[in-house]
Formats: sequence, structure tokens, C-alpha cells
Amino acid sequence: MRSSARELVEQARACLAELAALDLTEVDLAELGPLLKELHATRAVLDAADARVLEAFDSRQAYRADFAVTAASWLRHHTHVGEADARARVRVARALRSLPLAADALSHGEVSWQHVRRIAPVVGYLADTPDELPRLEKALVDFARDNTPDDLTRLVQVAAEAAGVGESAAEREQRRLAQRSFTTTRTLDGWRHVTGLLAPELGDLLEQVLTGLATPVPGIDGAPDDRTAAQRRHDALADAIGLVADLDTVPEVNGSRPRLTLVADVATLRGDDPAWAARSPLASLLTRSLGPTALELLTCDAVITPLLTTELGVPLAEGRAKRFATNAQLRALKARDGGCIVPGCDRIRLEAHHVIPWSEGGLSDVGSYALFCKRHHQIAHEDGWTVEPDPDRPGLFHLRPPDDRPPIKARHTIDRDPGSTTPIW
Repeated sequence: MRSSARELVEQARACLAELAALDLTEVDLAELGPLLKELHATRAVLDAADARVLEAFDSRQAYRADFAVTAASWLRHHTHVGEADARARVRVARALRSLPLAADALSHGEVSWQHVRRIAPVVGYLADTPDELPRLEKALVDFARDNTPDDLTRLVQVAAEAAGVGESAAEREQRRLAQRSFTTTRTLDGWRHVTGLLAPELGDLLEQVLTGLATPVPGIDGAPDDRTAAQRRHDALADAIGLVADLDTVPEVNGSRPRLTLVADVATLRGDDPAWAARSPLASLLTRSLGPTALELLTCDAVITPLLTTELGVPLAEGRAKRFATNAQLRALKARDGGCIVPGCDRIRLEAHHVIPWSEGGLSDVGSYALFCKRHHQIAHEDGWTVEPDPDRPGLFHLRPPDDRPPIKARHTIDRDPGSTTPIW
């Protein structure tokens, strides 16, 4: 008596469950590789069966019995796959109606579902020239048997064009552009999965930006960066987005006005320095001396923020105290620190760090903050580094390791450019 479809599935699951419980310590090393190959082929056979059932389920609209609108929506709800995966599986199942060679190769474990997914779009490409489809399908399936899905992706477009796909270069470019996408999906714990397809020029630009920002950053004590390459790229993306978020791009009636910070120290304010001296507040606009005409042109219709410092560059005037550093306080911190206070670090994405944690009673004034780059800020919290006042330089800091080693002198503006106490950033 012939077994029903459900009985066949139950038998297959029983065999796979027995295989999953196999004691691999008793399997000879030489058998592990062939076993993996057989499992890969078996997965393809299962995908072929899944595609055939899904095609029947879709074409016969069996999903309507569960009050679903489409087969893809049914898959999302009942099998808990993502939207993109559900849509892709339905597209492939439909395409396999017209791709008998691909369906046969998949059912025999000769190619994977990922191969078939790459081949499936040619059905649409050749909608106006269906006679070309068998020849193109054979070429692609033969290629897929000995190559990766990524290699096949490049060949599909070339082969489709060679077969005379009825679209102009402009139409082909428009179709490719229509495939662009970028989606973020929030997980239960607040993280986000990112999926998408970037246009070549955007992908190249993103790669260039991330490569530049993802260089390893030594620890505070010079230890090698222990992040993986993927983690560095993640942090580089955070730096790039943070830099854009920091830009003042809100336009005024006639466009954005320039924002300038006028840095003055006490000596200049008291008149100890001539008005056009190199270290005067006017010269600090471009770290050089300016004449009245040039200054007039530069400051015309600009928003100017005054900032008072000591001769060491330590800000005296700051914004109101809040839980987080205000924009005014960040300007003051940049004047004092000039960047990340870890010696040797030149990262440009900066964060204000509470010297005394807020939860332990730390204040929110400028003297209670120090600038770290994002990476060193993370290391300071994870490894237990602390920032302490430098007894030899009032208003500045040193960095104390989590062990018994002596503290490291922090790097402030006065250290980066000892000849200038009125920096511009």
C-alpha cells in the first residue's frame, strides 16, 4: 500500500532525528567529509519537495482556508520565516514550473536551493522570448553544478543578455535600480537585523567609508584591538552615522548660517595680549591672525559662540548642568581636550564620559567630563579604567589602569599643540 504524503514526511523526520542523535565520536574522521556532502544533497532534496508542495499550495490557493491573503503571508504566520524569505520561496516555487532542469537537479541534490533562487529570475527575463529559456536554463544548471551561487549570480545576467533578453540598457539599469532596498527589523531585545541590496556605487562608497573607519584601535594601554573585523565594521558604521548626526543641517530662511566658536582666555580678556596677536580670540577663529576686513567677511551673518578658557585651555564658562553634556559643554570639552584624551588616538567620533559616574553622584558640569572616542569609551567601562584629576595640571586628567600600574598622562589640547591655548575645531 502506498504511503500518504504525511506518512512520508514522518518517516523522513524520524530518519533525520536518528541522524541528528548520532554519536559522532564513533564516526571515523574520514567519513565526516562525505557525510557533510550527503547532508548537503539531502537538504537540497528536501528543498525540492518543499518547493513542489509550495507551488501546489500557491496555485490552488490553499492558504485561503486559513484566511490568509497570499502564500507568502501564510508562510510568515505559520512557519515564522521573514518576509523576504517567504516571498523568495514563493517566487522560486512558481519559477520552477518553467524550469524542469533546475527542478530535477535540485531534487537529485546536484544543486542547492540558493542556486535555484539565482536561476529563477530568468523566467521573467525571457517572458517575451520563451523559446530561448531551455537553452539558457541548461547552461545555468550545468554551471551551477560546479560553482557557487555567488558565481552563478554574475553569470545569470550575462547569460540572459547573451540570449537576447528584450530590454534596452536603460530598461535593464532601471530594473536593477528597482531592486535596491534597505530594511532594519527590531528584535525582542532592541537589537536590529539589517537586510538589503545596495546599488553598486553606494556599496562601493559604504565599503570605502567603513574601511577607513574600521582600522584597529589599540587599547588605552596600547594593547591590540581585540574586536573582530565584523565588529570593527559595525562600530565604523556607528561612527559614520554619528558624524552625520552631529552635523548642523537645519536650514534657515536663506540657508544654514556658519557656526563659529570664539575662544578667549583670561589673559586676552584682561588685555594682556594685543588685539591681533596670534593667541587673541579673533585669531583663534582660524588659528592665525586676521585683519579687520577678513574678520568682517568671515563673521558676516554668522552665529558666534563665546568660550572663556584658562591659559591651559580649561573652560571656565559652560552651559547649564544636565544629565548629558549639552552642545555648549561639548564645545568647551573640545577646546580643552582637542579630541580623545587617550594618547595616540586620533579618532574623530567623540563622546563625553562622566569622570565620576552619574549613578554615583557625578556632576554634569564641564569639569566632570572627559572626551573619549567611542571605542576607548567602551574600553574604559568594560575594563575598568578611570579618569582622575592630574595633580600636576589643575583642570586636566590622567588615566588610571584597572590594576596597580601607574597612571597614564591624558592628552589634552595643550599637549597636541603646546604653542596654542586657543584652538579651533
